[in-house]
Amino acid sequence: ALYSSAILLRQDQMQYDKFWKELCGNEDSMACIEHLGKVVRMIGLDDKNYCRQHNRLRADTLPPALKAKYLSQASARRAAMYPLLLDLGRWYLPGRADFRNQINSLDQLYAQAAIANLLLNERLQVWAERTGGKVMVVGGENRFVKWTDAKQDPMILQKVEWTAMKRHGRAFEKLLRSYRNNPCCLLDVCRNCLVFEDMTSLTNALGIIVTDESVRVERLKNRMSSDYHSKETGGYRDVCINLKMCGKAAELLGAELHMCEFQLILEDFALLRTSQGHGRYVQARNSRGT
Repeated sequence: ALYSSAILLRQDQMQYDKFWKELCGNEDSMACIEHLGKVVRMIGLDDKNYCRQHNRLRADTLPPALKAKYLSQASARRAAMYPLLLDLGRWYLPGRADFRNQINSLDQLYAQAAIANLLLNERLQVWAERTGGKVMVVGGENRFVKWTDAKQDPMILQKVEWTAMKRHGRAFEKLLRSYRNNPCCLLDVCRNCLVFEDMTSLTNALGIIVTDESVRVERLKNRMSSDYHSKETGGYRDVCINLKMCGKAAELLGAELHMCEFQLILEDFALLRTSQGHGRYVQARNSRGT
């Protein structure tokens, strides 16, 4: 199965690796790749960081001293509490994850993801405007257009294809094949991306996202690194960020703990992703049973 999946992806991997080799052969591009690596190391959130989907911490289960402290501040928190749960004495702490209580309901995960997706889309537009990031459009001359241009042109704006949440069918596949039916391991039900013309813009975007108070970055996967083994993704590379939405809106809507995925993609890599290539990737994935 592993051999047959590798054969399916060989053609696509050769194209990705060819472009990566050209990128690394350019002195300026290589300097940007090294700078990105330094930025990722400075942030200190590598791909080994533990990430799962957790429920809020219940204040009524805390030790007496901590519970009393929380209740003394409850009046200020009531706006973020669901009234029925408050009447039942089940007080949850907004923004505080209970690491002993992982989400075990796919319905709950998708409900949170639907809210987080809207909030993330709002931040995407802000980041794209500040960094020159591009979004995908359907039926235009170019597959990717700068958001600053798209939002000013009604014809282009209606062709923008926003990233949809993960299909339920694929979520079931991952649960059965990779996660032992544990929904807390699904970190990309809510996902999105931005595309960039060059490494400088991509690195700048990473810095802006990490310092944005509207989100909390939990983990970084720097696939735009010479140390990354591209066979793991069939030659494809990007910078993958796991993050949570912050702020009152996320807390009031119960989505502030939901882990999302956000990808920063170099345009040349994005252009190599075709529907035919994706079809081969799905075949290879099914062959591996992942």
